[in-house]
Amino acid sequence: MQALTKEREHERDIEEEVLELLGGHEGDTLDALIRAGIPLSVLDKLAQHGIDAGRLGIINPRTLRHRRQKSEPLNSDEGDRLYRVSRIVVLAEDVFGSQEKAATWLNKPRRALGGRNAFEAVKTTPGYLAVEELLEQLRHGYVA
Repeated sequence: MQALTKEREHERDIEEEVLELLGGHEGDTLDALIRAGIPLSVLDKLAQHGIDAGRLGIINPRTLRHRRQKSEPLNSDEGDRLYRVSRIVVLAEDVFGSQEKAATWLNKPRRALGGRNAFEAVKTTPGYLAVEELLEQLRHGYVA
């Protein structure tokens, strides 16, 4: 029971970090934030964590330029893709203890991901789930 409580607390901490990374505030929910449209200013903040929205397929670079000109936020599909990438970054930083080590792991091709790196894998929900599982295995001391 205590282990389950610790896991829930850890999950809550991760979600709070993702919410903060995506520009949310205490009391916001990730679902509401994504549906309302994540501001484009968040993309600049995420670049510090190695997240290049255009390169990672979160938003087409041409569409991004257009949105910046009109000061429009990400739509919910783009926000959902950004959530998956952000969550994996937060999990990796938690597992490895630093942005640098996390970035190295996230960018290295993995056999368990069909030869893709984590950023390539999270472009699909099944790939995202596979990356999340690998990180959880590492967090619990399994070699992945």
